[in-house]
Amino acid sequence: MRGVMESAARAGERRAERHRRAIADEADALPGVHASVAGEDVLIEGRGLLDRWLSDARLRNIGRAGI
Repeated sequence: MRGVMESAARAGERRAERHRRAIADEADALPGVHASVAGEDVLIEGRGLLDRWLSDARLRNIGRAGI
């Protein structure tokens, strides 16, 4: 039973890593935005990012599809 739980945990970790990478790739595709994965975090950087987030739905919706 323990082996099954460990296997499921590893599978979940791999899925989460793929999801974080997909979010970073989606953000990186936007002009003027840089994204990277740092541990369990996705860091999104860019000049005027807050103003752009308010006006650009592409930034607001990053990572929301396919969860």
